[in-house]
Amino acid sequence: MQKIKSWSALTLCGMLLASPFNSFGNPAAPAAPLSFTTLQPGGFRDIFQNLPINIVFVGYEQGAGAQQINQAALRSELPNTYRALARSHAFYGIRNFVGTSFNYDYNFVYAGKPFEDALFGYLSGIAQPQPQTIFQEGYNAQNANSLEVTQNHWIDAPSVEKWLADNADAMLGVNISQYTVFFINWHGRSDFKFHVYTKTDEPDTDTGVNHGLVDDGRKMIAWGGTTPDDEESGLGSLHRIWFYDLSAGPEFWSDNWNVDDADMNGDGVLDYRIAPVWEYGNLSGYRPFNNLSGDLGKVLRYVALDMLFTTSPLYKPAISAPRLPTNIELDVNLYQGDPAVNVRDYFNPTVLRQEVSELQPLNNFTIEVNDQNFSGRSSAVFDCFLTSTLPPYADNSCYGNRLGTAFGDLFLYNNDHLLSFLEGDGDYEIPLFIYNTTNERATDFGGYADDNWADGTQSLTFVFTNPHFRNFGLGPTEVAVHEIGHHLGLSHPHDGYDYETDNDFSQRGDTYFAWSGDESNTAMSYLNINYDFSQFDRDNMNRWLTAAYINQSNAILPKILEKPQAGQVADLLATADAHAAAAIVAYKNMDYLNASTFSKAAYQTVLNAAAQINVHIEPQASTADYRAKGRSSKFVDSIQDYRFQTP
Repeated sequence: MQKIKSWSALTLCGMLLASPFNSFGNPAAPAAPLSFTTLQPGGFRDIFQNLPINIVFVGYEQGAGAQQINQAALRSELPNTYRALARSHAFYGIRNFVGTSFNYDYNFVYAGKPFEDALFGYLSGIAQPQPQTIFQEGYNAQNANSLEVTQNHWIDAPSVEKWLADNADAMLGVNISQYTVFFINWHGRSDFKFHVYTKTDEPDTDTGVNHGLVDDGRKMIAWGGTTPDDEESGLGSLHRIWFYDLSAGPEFWSDNWNVDDADMNGDGVLDYRIAPVWEYGNLSGYRPFNNLSGDLGKVLRYVALDMLFTTSPLYKPAISAPRLPTNIELDVNLYQGDPAVNVRDYFNPTVLRQEVSELQPLNNFTIEVNDQNFSGRSSAVFDCFLTSTLPPYADNSCYGNRLGTAFGDLFLYNNDHLLSFLEGDGDYEIPLFIYNTTNERATDFGGYADDNWADGTQSLTFVFTNPHFRNFGLGPTEVAVHEIGHHLGLSHPHDGYDYETDNDFSQRGDTYFAWSGDESNTAMSYLNINYDFSQFDRDNMNRWLTAAYINQSNAILPKILEKPQAGQVADLLATADAHAAAAIVAYKNMDYLNASTFSKAAYQTVLNAAAQINVHIEPQASTADYRAKGRSSKFVDSIQDYRFQTP
């Protein structure tokens, strides 16, 4: 069975700043030589954090049995450190660490009987009898399965996450404002019920289809990452929880229903899945299920740590450096290629702006939507692009073959005509192109967030919609939220970077189980069951931006300090340094939103100091260089030396 995939990526509060002028309006006397406690002029600050990771076992016991926990074996799978890397630049051979590093401090907790009785009693109480999923039936048809799934129940995943949030601290003494993984096993108890987890409260805003309700493939074994203010299922206060229940399912998303076949995607490589808990001790499957502890360690490392809690960005979050934007416009361009359908009837710009604003609340997002001509050259280029994406993969470029593949034609055409789309609004514009086509011109994926084909910097974003996608229940708004998330830096929760092995990995081969990361409350998932960015997304973004603001301040400071007038802004620079110091304190306390707020205050103060003594700081991204006011006829930065990168 093949997965249906939907896609292949502040206003600061007022500050009272000390004036460099005396009471008579004259320049103040030069300050003493400038020194900094936190900012590092010309340097790069890597923010290190000792990060607690709670690992809570519920329904598991320590021991040497096949379904017991050997803590040493599990611990041997885990990393000690992490350092976030901008992944897209690494694809071009450029090592660009973003400035966030961690030392992990693991806390192992084994829940006692009172907690287990309470949790499993709660699960039993909210479990709704339902027919078996087709994947539970598929599991029953396997040759190597250890038992038969005889019933099924739906259990609401957000409700379980909230129960854990409300009870784990009081009953277990676990601080769940820290990153916490709950490994759950209900099987073996007299009150056990076969079950799957559901999220059914967020249908597609464009089509109304509720994938969580109607699709067996969206019945899960894991969940977490809900924010306090999630519109559908907010936790009310900040918690950082992800639970993983191997007594649920078996399920489609991680393909753990299949215990017979080694290769699930036909690439000739064993696809490593994590079997249902009752399979451990079974040596007759596609691989021997003889190391539960090691397998849980892999899930903790590659899913929870590498892709959810402390992930690496796809693109550098320091957009348009050194002058980072505050006012960002989502510049949406509609290519109307289906005469029977106006895509405006299936696109919700309000939802797009709202969701993106929640990811970066310190920035102000606006949105503009325009129809574009989809005939002649623009239409022909799209058709050439299609030849590289669909069988027989003719890959016929009709736009100069400048990148060696027709897949690049879409980027080249729109980038070459970018001045036709951008108006110079805000500090930075994110170009988004929505192609509305007939089924005869349909892609087999929903969109992608491209880089510049030169060094891995984010560039244009593309969304594709057609009757087939909409009949499936996938509208363009959800895909647009996902792709803008990529442009701002977010990776999928099913692919990532492992620092200690220096391995950029995805959901195939040895890490096929990485699909489980999609079972979290994020629009970056492929599950199509929510539009929101998770608490993990927010944390990662705020950490990356904290480092970005501090390090862009560091990059600007030498330009200020080399000026003879630098002493005139000494008080401003001292204020900036104090803001940076406050950012680090908040960061170390896991108050990442305030950390990014203070670091942006530091950065803005450095910009103010630069402006006061006429140090010009210019953005470097092409989408920020065009200004409507000046009606510049060209970008300051040209894009050259393209080379091919697969989506």
